[in-house]
Amino acid sequence: MNPKTLQLLTHLRENSREKLTTISKKTNIPISTLFDLLKELQGGLVTKSTVLLDFSKLGFHTRAKVFLKVNNEDKEKLRNHLNLNPNVNTIFKINNSWSFLIETVHKNIKELDSFLEKLHEKFMIENQQIHYLIDEVKREGFVVG
Repeated sequence: MNPKTLQLLTHLRENSREKLTTISKKTNIPISTLFDLLKELQGGLVTKSTVLLDFSKLGFHTRAKVFLKVNNEDKEKLRNHLNLNPNVNTIFKINNSWSFLIETVHKNIKELDSFLEKLHEKFMIENQQIHYLIDEVKREGFVVG
């Protein structure tokens, strides 16, 4: 990857709303070059520009990563259910005897517990492991370089 593209990506990872004119001044890369690079990246390497939320400020104080192992017959049904659930922020298909790793966001632990109970009622969950997210140390900080 060319150094100009890496510089652009680094600045966009820090602040995706930063103006190209500002990035141009900081990097000494012409605005037209940055514009062309950004156009090339969109829909390819850059898959989505999004907003990262502070869930606690919205009243959601319980976040957890939950490992789930589900019966093969229920795997697709569970995936569809999780995709539609508003409390599920992220879903990963994983290995090492687990089916999914999900990140959930809830108002409190009681709400998370109720969510997990309902999963057990609807699907043949063979195993689960819960890891509560206590504090965010770093988020979305990886930069190719």
